[in-house]
This record gives sequence, C-alpha cells and structure tokens, in this order.
Amino acid sequence: MEASGAPALFGEEGYSPRERAACRPTLDVNGVSGGFEGEGSKTVLPARAMAKFSMRLVPDQDPEEVRQSVLAYLKREAPPTVTWELIQMAGFKASLTGRDTPGVRAAATALERVWGKRPLFSRTGGSVPVVGQIRELLGVDSVLLGFGLPDDNLHAPNEKLHLPTFHRGIEAYIHFLHLAGPAGPALKGSATPSDNV
Repeated sequence: MEASGAPALFGEEGYSPRERAACRPTLDVNGVSGGFEGEGSKTVLPARAMAKFSMRLVPDQDPEEVRQSVLAYLKREAPPTVTWELIQMAGFKASLTGRDTPGVRAAATALERVWGKRPLFSRTGGSVPVVGQIRELLGVDSVLLGFGLPDDNLHAPNEKLHLPTFHRGIEAYIHFLHLAGPAGPALKGSATPSDNV
C-alpha cells in the first residue's frame, strides 16, 4: 500500500497481496479515453470511448482461449445500442522454469556469491514473449536475472535504476556465466541453491 499509494488492497480471495500482484492471472486496465477530458464541465455525451487492457497469463493458459473468453464476455455483456471492436495487439504463452534446473542453480549460486545471502525465489510475471516461444519451440528453459528495486518504477515516466545494484548485477552475471557455461559446475550438478528458497 505504501509503494502504490492505494487506500486499500483488493484482489482475488485466498491469495496474499504478493501473489495477486506477481503470479496470479490478471486483467489490467492500462488506459481509458472518451468524451470531453479537459478542465471544466461539458454536458455533451461522447460518441466514442476506448479502453486498453492487458492480461497476465500463467502456465497452462492459452492466449487464444483467453481472447475467445474476452470476446464471449463482451458479446454477452455489451448493450445492443453499442458497437464495439476488440483489437489484439499481442499474445503469447506463459513459461515457468523449475528451481532445480542447472541454469537456476547457477543463478542462485551467483547471486549468493555477490550479495552474501541465499536468494529468495519469488514467482513473478513479466512480459518477455520470446521466453515462452523458446520453451514451446525448443523445449529450453530460460533464466532471467533482473536487478531492479521495488521503487524503480519500471516502465513508468520516472523509471530509475540504482547504480550500485546495477554494478552488483554485472558481477552476478559474470559468476552466472562461469557457473552455467560448458565448463561450469552447474551443468555437472554441483551448483547448489538454498534448501529453503
């Protein structure tokens, strides 16, 4: 609540705020426009309106199936006096990499070497279409290492990057590439992540 400025928390029952924000399916309204948007009053009703939204998918959800569900909902709920159009900008499958894969073991060890603490795994959603495509087409898992802080405001106009964390991230990548490379111990099974992550 402090980070977002929201007056209250809201979301799917049975899940913590962290789970809701990071790893559950979502439907997010990213933008709305229509009618008179300037200062002052205006009584003219808008002839057109637009909403942009995105959905975070999780493993086992198919983008086309989800799109068809949205279409069915709009057809069922939109009043007959309104014409509407749904334009899909992108769609791709989610991917989930297991914690006991060689790449993740190498990443865990690299992070522990640089930060001096065992990493805490946190299932987090992000939009990187090629990850799901690599998994689907090649059967290969991906490991993504990001070094942004919670208050970095990713993708916002005031996005920032904490330089000391960035430099430690470079160091972590050096360790990761050594551990995960062809001669590295991760492929031989000796890079060990924390037992309690």
